[in-house]
Amino acid sequence: MKARSMTIGRSLDISSHGCAVRRQPAGIHLPGLLRMVLAALILGVCGLGVWWLLTSPIFSVSRVESGAYRFTNETQLAEAFDGFLGRNIWLLSTTQVKRELDALPWIRDLMVNKRLPGVLTVEFSEWRPLLVVAGAVSDDETGDLVMVGDGRLLSFPDQLIQTGLPVLVGAAPLPGGTPGSWCLDPMLTEQVLELMTAIEVAGLEAVCPVDFLLAGDRGYSIVLQQGQGKLLVGTGDFEDRLERYMAALGHLGPGLEVDLRFQDRITWKKSSG
Repeated sequence: MKARSMTIGRSLDISSHGCAVRRQPAGIHLPGLLRMVLAALILGVCGLGVWWLLTSPIFSVSRVESGAYRFTNETQLAEAFDGFLGRNIWLLSTTQVKRELDALPWIRDLMVNKRLPGVLTVEFSEWRPLLVVAGAVSDDETGDLVMVGDGRLLSFPDQLIQTGLPVLVGAAPLPGGTPGSWCLDPMLTEQVLELMTAIEVAGLEAVCPVDFLLAGDRGYSIVLQQGQGKLLVGTGDFEDRLERYMAALGHLGPGLEVDLRFQDRITWKKSSG
């Protein structure tokens, strides 16, 4: 009797372990295709979203806001702000804005924020003028040169009135590193800044305002207002010397020339002016 072979609709493979393994029917794996289509759709939507964020006029900078300021030139600041208008707020980095505004001479401690959809907010403090440099005027001859806290000499705004600034005499300004800029000799700059810090720390201005700082052969002298006297402080150790003066002030009368250059003593005589 002949053996008959039978074909079964689902074939089985025999694994190396002798177990039957069901063979998957050939055809399209629909769940995998759906995942690919879904991923492509998501990428497309994200791409369109990014394109819209970077090109839509909604996100163009339409206004730049700033806080109050005093010394900064209004025209220069407006021109800098105009350069940001119309630019995409996402592409315009706060670092770039800071770098461009830092070029304005009086601006210090700058902070930039964005407010969607199209507003830049700029807050900054300004350098404080410390003293006037005698005999020096800016290139346009409209304002005196003043020293600020980082040692630069800036043109004092001609629309403002100088009130109570000491005047530095005997230190000639030199051309700075950029056209139209001025500076003092680096050693003089360091000494003057140190002296102004010492005056503030000692509280000398609270007792009697400073009229002049004189740079001469004997170092620096401080001329007090209203004929109160002159203080010889030399070229260093300004804080210690002014602290000794403040401690001895109750024993000194007005109109004296007080020599503070010697560590072990204070000498004085009637000021010659």
